[in-house]
Amino acid sequence: MRRHSGKLFVVLAGTLAVRIAVAGGPLTIDTSGEPMTWGTATAIQYRTDLGPLSTEVTNAEARARVADMFGVWQDVASASISYNRAGDIQDVGAFTDGDVSTAEEFDAVEGACGNGDQSPIVYDVDGSLFEDLGEDPSVIGFAGPCAFNGSGQFVSGIAVMNGIYQDGIDNDDNFELSEAEFDAAFVHEFGHFSGLDHSQINVQCQSGCGVDNLAGLPTMFPFLLHVSQGSLATDDIAWISKLYPAGGAGGFAATHGTITGTVYFSDGESHAQLVNVIARQVNNPVTVVDESRTTAASGVSGNRFRVFHGNPINEPNPEPAGPFRSQDPAHIGFFEIPVPAGSYRIEVESIDPGFTEGSSVGGEIVIPMPGTAPPPIGPVTVTAGTTLPGNDIVLIGTPPRFDQFEGPE
Repeated sequence: MRRHSGKLFVVLAGTLAVRIAVAGGPLTIDTSGEPMTWGTATAIQYRTDLGPLSTEVTNAEARARVADMFGVWQDVASASISYNRAGDIQDVGAFTDGDVSTAEEFDAVEGACGNGDQSPIVYDVDGSLFEDLGEDPSVIGFAGPCAFNGSGQFVSGIAVMNGIYQDGIDNDDNFELSEAEFDAAFVHEFGHFSGLDHSQINVQCQSGCGVDNLAGLPTMFPFLLHVSQGSLATDDIAWISKLYPAGGAGGFAATHGTITGTVYFSDGESHAQLVNVIARQVNNPVTVVDESRTTAASGVSGNRFRVFHGNPINEPNPEPAGPFRSQDPAHIGFFEIPVPAGSYRIEVESIDPGFTEGSSVGGEIVIPMPGTAPPPIGPVTVTAGTTLPGNDIVLIGTPPRFDQFEGPE
């Protein structure tokens, strides 16, 4: 994630080798089409740097803040994910002094993460580590899983936090975030660490956001637009609970259901990939709150499928598929959206063209939605503990069958 000058507008990103962005939910999909997640039999064990976060934030203060950031996700009642600080980052190779401060030390620690040996949280006290690594000094930090096992479960992850944004200096050469802003950014990053990708809901907030739109703006939105993103929105809660469902009266099955369907071209036969799909709660006009803006969750069509699948335009000589994403044709154009039980309308839109690379929603390449969106479908009623299938959407005015980004199915 990196900062932009002016008002709060911070680009947020995931990272690392296992990151195959799929958006609107899970960060990584295995070849069976299932999300990769951490095991929940025990808490996720992470280790922290022995140095200070910044010249103004001590090690003890940083540890407490990191625990609180993880706690935002752990405190979701309908989710079963939990975290525990196992101690300091362990010595490995060139790293022996407890404080990751050079590129050589970082490479050693990152290598241990890549081997699944430990999950380090690194503090860069003044931005010099980022410079040593050849990174843009405007990078605030990053996080994500490092390694997974043969069962498709993450076994390690990493985060790096740039303390220059917490050093008490605020000028054109040394931009500062408030404590709450910085922590909100890393709640987002720890969402990536936990296996969540970016989500696009209330995208108009980039140019101005009313109270209701702001309430529905996900923590996992690609940009940090407001400090309130340090608290989770409906989409964040629904997806962390879908990936890590808690049981009991307050668990996922007792509080949420799932909407599924397929997005089609105008012929009603060709499946459309990487269309953003949003389920918005039907608004109660009696209330002063617009629930369609405050209570919404999203998914991306075809996010389980290996998107281009050897397409002659985008991948004339594709690499082997590797351990990521399904090759099952049933997953082409398919979407799923977990939502709190209730009544919803379902709409579609293009992924914002600015959401690419580290800010991606759906993949590194943005595919414009072919044609135009139909009116929202529904309302549909979702009952807790059930999946409501068949919510298919046919786009209007698309090319006869395929667009430039999709090959024959």
